Amino acid sequence: MGDLLHNEQLRRLRAALPWLGLFLVAALSIPPLLLERPEVKFVEPYTSPILAWGSKWVVLAAMFVAIRLAVWLGSADDPWAIWVELPLVVLAGLMTAWHWHHLDSDDFLGEWQRKTYFKIFNHTQEPPHLFRALPYGFTRALERLTGDWTFSCIAYRWFFTWWFVWGCYLFARLWHSALLSLLTLLPVAVLYPLSVWFYWGQLTDPLSHALFVFAFIWTVRDRTALLAASLALGILAKETVVLMVPVYWACYWRGGLRPLLKAAGLGVVCVAAFLAARLPYQWSPRYDKINGTQELMILDNLGLPPPDRPHQPAAPIYHLYLQPALFVLPFVPFIAWGWRRLDGRLKVMCVILTPLLLLSNLCFGWMYESRNYMPLVPLLGTAALFAIASPSRRPDAAAA
Repeated sequence: MGDLLHNEQLRRLRAALPWLGLFLVAALSIPPLLLERPEVKFVEPYTSPILAWGSKWVVLAAMFVAIRLAVWLGSADDPWAIWVELPLVVLAGLMTAWHWHHLDSDDFLGEWQRKTYFKIFNHTQEPPHLFRALPYGFTRALERLTGDWTFSCIAYRWFFTWWFVWGCYLFARLWHSALLSLLTLLPVAVLYPLSVWFYWGQLTDPLSHALFVFAFIWTVRDRTALLAASLALGILAKETVVLMVPVYWACYWRGGLRPLLKAAGLGVVCVAAFLAARLPYQWSPRYDKINGTQELMILDNLGLPPPDRPHQPAAPIYHLYLQPALFVLPFVPFIAWGWRRLDGRLKVMCVILTPLLLLSNLCFGWMYESRNYMPLVPLLGTAALFAIASPSRRPDAAAA
């Protein structure tokens, strides 16, 4: 009887953990965005070395406790989870270190990052970054605790990079063995340096990518409420995650009216989050206010800008084609080889999300900004594994 009660309590705790995580992200990120008043400046550092270092250790300890709890609860369904914890911590650290080396340590880019940070809190930043403020709120909360902006940025980036790679592993683990699931992190590690090559280091991506990959998991497991919460927060980090709404419906459309109503509800949640980030700034639905661009970027991304509107991308023209190719094409032969073994939902996600994500970048961004393609890597990598192995697990029974 005692074992049954223990197992039931453990099951409830595991079910509550995703909700707790999303709640804590919102609770730490949103108050600074609402309560900070211009003119926002750096938080004054602690004058006491004990407080300065002690506050940092408290933040790191809390982050490791969150990671340890997630892994411990995950190990009830996946005994290998404990063994992959440290490698993923190291991988997230290496990715963060590369970001620092390539971007953050540069004087010009570092100054731009600081200016963007304060412009967001002082409400003077131009779209779209002004509307992607959730990661900045989380970082500001860390800065309030530690009095150290640089530490807060690095800690934020490492922490959510860990959740991203952990989510990549969990997503692959829905079907594959632990060893094969770890293989999905190989292209993540290889492609990550390329993904941050042509941008200036805004804080958006770690949180956005983590929520994106967990949206994959909730979609496959048909956990609509968790998916809605992830999308609501994801919209406040980057709007691209709204693409998961049609992906969800495409996965379950054969179920008739119920999936359609669920997808409509997800769409309402996304629109509400989208407007909540904009209306306080007297946003109007003019085209140039959607994503900071006055016209579609299609011709520019094809290397054919109109003569009266020349654009000078920050990368050679060939990268407009090379970057999306590097993040998609290497997976295609393997996916085609194992296509018949793929779970139906995974097929739909690959076929629907990949072109939608590429199309959104074609229209609203630069195609060489391959950081936008990082959420595709665990999706396509997981599908590619079916070329060498049949699924060993059932997603509906797997824990996440």
